[in-house]
Amino acid sequence: MAGIGFELQRVLKKGGIGSFFKVVLAGSMVVAGPWILTILGIFFIGKFAENELAQYHKLFTAAIVYSYAFSLIFFGGSHYIFTRYVADLIYEDKNQDAGSALVSFSLIVAVIALIIGIIAVVKLKISYMPYYFLYKVSVIILFILINLTWLLMIFISLLKRFMAIFMLYLIGMVLSFAAVKLLGHNYYTGGALLGYTLGQLFIVVSLFLLVFKEYKPGRLIFRDFISYIVRFKYLLLSGILYYWGMWVDKVVFRAILGTEIPGTFFKLFDYYDIPVYIANLTIIPGMIYYVIVTEIDFYIHLKEFLRGLNNDMYSYMQAKKYAMVNSIKNGLREQGLFQGILTFAFILLSGEISRLLFHGLLSVSTLRIVLGGVFFHFMLLTLLIYLFYLELYRYAFFSSIMFFGVNLLLSLLIAFTKSYNLLGVSYLLGGLAASVFAAVLLLRSARYADRDLYARQSA
Repeated sequence: MAGIGFELQRVLKKGGIGSFFKVVLAGSMVVAGPWILTILGIFFIGKFAENELAQYHKLFTAAIVYSYAFSLIFFGGSHYIFTRYVADLIYEDKNQDAGSALVSFSLIVAVIALIIGIIAVVKLKISYMPYYFLYKVSVIILFILINLTWLLMIFISLLKRFMAIFMLYLIGMVLSFAAVKLLGHNYYTGGALLGYTLGQLFIVVSLFLLVFKEYKPGRLIFRDFISYIVRFKYLLLSGILYYWGMWVDKVVFRAILGTEIPGTFFKLFDYYDIPVYIANLTIIPGMIYYVIVTEIDFYIHLKEFLRGLNNDMYSYMQAKKYAMVNSIKNGLREQGLFQGILTFAFILLSGEISRLLFHGLLSVSTLRIVLGGVFFHFMLLTLLIYLFYLELYRYAFFSSIMFFGVNLLLSLLIAFTKSYNLLGVSYLLGGLAASVFAAVLLLRSARYADRDLYARQSA
C-alpha cells in the first residue's frame, strides 16, 4: 500500500480543499471500498426500499452480510498469499504475469465460490417466498462477485486513477439502489437482491477493465500458487486466523443469541450487528492516515535499513536500523493517538447517533464497547502490517491466534450466560491482548532485524 500512499501524498501536497476531498474519497475506496458499500447499501436500501423488500427484508440483509463474512472466512488467508505473489511479480517488472495471476486466481476463487454458493442455497428452504429461485441464483452470483472484489482491491491500490475508482464505486452503488427499486417492485426480495447484485457486477467488470489497461494478462498461471502456499504457510495461516478472529464473535452471537430466518441457516442479531457496522466505519480515517503518513515514513526507513545491510560500515547499518525502530515506535504512537481521538469522539456521540439514526433503539453501551474493540482491532492490523514488512510471518500467526482464541472463548462465555451488557467485550479484549502481544514481538524483533535477516539469507 505504500505506493498509493506516495501518490495520495502528492495529491494532498497540491493544497486546496479539492485535493483534500480527492484524497479522502479515493483513499476511502481503496482501503475500504467493499466494506463502505456494504454498510451504506444495507442502511439506505433498508430505509428507502422497504416496499420492494416486502416482509422478507431480513433475507435480503442476510444474503449480503453472510456473503461478505464468509468470503473472508473462507478466502481471507489466500488473499495474503496472492498479495505476496503479485508484489514479487511487480517488483521483478513482470506486469503481464501479474495480470495473468489476477485472472488465474480469480478463476480458482470463482469456481470454489460457485461450489460453496450452490451448497449453501441448496440448504435454503424458502419456497414460501415469491421468486425464491431468483433469490437463490442472486445469492450465488453475489458471493462470487464479492470474492472477486477483494482480489481487485489488491490491484486497484497499484493504480493512480483515484477518481475513476471512486466514480466506478459510486456509479455501481447508485445502480444497485436503482435496480433494487426497479426489480424489487416487480419481483420482490428476489428481484431486489438481483438488482443489488447487478450493481456489484458493474463494479467488478469495470475494475477488471481498469486493471487490465495497465496489467494486461498473458497465459494463465496456476502452479506457482502452491509453491507460495508451502513457502509462506505462516502468512497464509496468519490471514486465516486474523479473519476468523475478526468474525468469530459475530458468528457465535448470531448462532446462540440470534433470530433464525425460517427455512434457512441464516441468523441475524441486530442488537450486536448494527453497532458493529457503525463502529467499523470509524476505522476508515485511521486507515487513510496510515496509508498516507505512517506507512510511508516506515517504508522509507526500512528501505534505507535494507540498503545499509550491504554497506561495509557497521555503524551506518546500526544507525539505519535504530531509525527504523524509532519510526515504528513513532508510527504506533501517532496512529494510536489519531485513532484514539476519533474513537473517543464517537464514544461521546454514541447517544446522538442512536437517537438521530436509529430513533434511540441502538444500544449505546454496546456501541461504545465495540468502538473500543475497533480501536484495538485497528492497532492490531497496524502491527501485523509491520510484521509482514519485516517478514515475521510466524509472529503474525501467533498474534492472530491470540486474537482469535481470546475472542472465541470470551464470546462463548458471554453468549451462553446471555450477558447482553458484555456484548463486544470479547472482541475488545481479543484485540487488546493480541495488540500487546504483537507489539512486544515486533519491537523485540526489530532491534535484532539485521541479525535475523543475515540468518535468513544464510539459511
